[in-house]
Amino acid sequence: MEARRCVVIGGGVVAARKVAGLLAARAAVTVISPQLVSELEQRVAAGEVQVVRRPYQPGDLEGAALVIAATADPAVNRAVWEEASRRGCLINVVDDPAHSNFIVPAVVRRGEITVAVSTGGASPALARRLRERLAATIGPEYGILADLLAELRPALLARCAPGEARLAAALRLVDSDVLEIIRRDGADAGRARLVALLDEIVGAG
Repeated sequence: MEARRCVVIGGGVVAARKVAGLLAARAAVTVISPQLVSELEQRVAAGEVQVVRRPYQPGDLEGAALVIAATADPAVNRAVWEEASRRGCLINVVDDPAHSNFIVPAVVRRGEITVAVSTGGASPALARRLRERLAATIGPEYGILADLLAELRPALLARCAPGEARLAAALRLVDSDVLEIIRRDGADAGRARLVALLDEIVGAG
């Protein structure tokens, strides 16, 4: 979705959550709503999103690749769905999978790690609770670990033979005590532990 026009109809808390997800995907977001919650006002002030401060009107979806209808008015949401369908847009009407051609999963992001949970539209509330549980389990140290492993990957590729040996070495790095070291002592200590462990693995091989 990078740089593609995405339109969010609605300015409430749910719309703010959808906007955050689109911005994480580097979309070009336009919000159409007469009123915005404070989070969206802050994003507008920061230049992160465009805003049209009025209710939805037919024609608002011109050029949109993706549309989110997040108003409290079923008639407006239905009108947005109809225009999006005519234009061939991806459209998600919040809490209305029958008028959506894609489902927005509940997402946990930790740096380059993205974990998505979907109930196929059956229960957004359940998806949210599962996301909260995953977020409590997958802390920020996982994002740091992903960055460190990316740094170390060229050395891993150069020093370990392809195939099972390389996979085994990579899994030893992941399964080591490095997460606890990152939690306790930070990224630099985690990096030092991974480098030492790779030296140990290669030496043993």
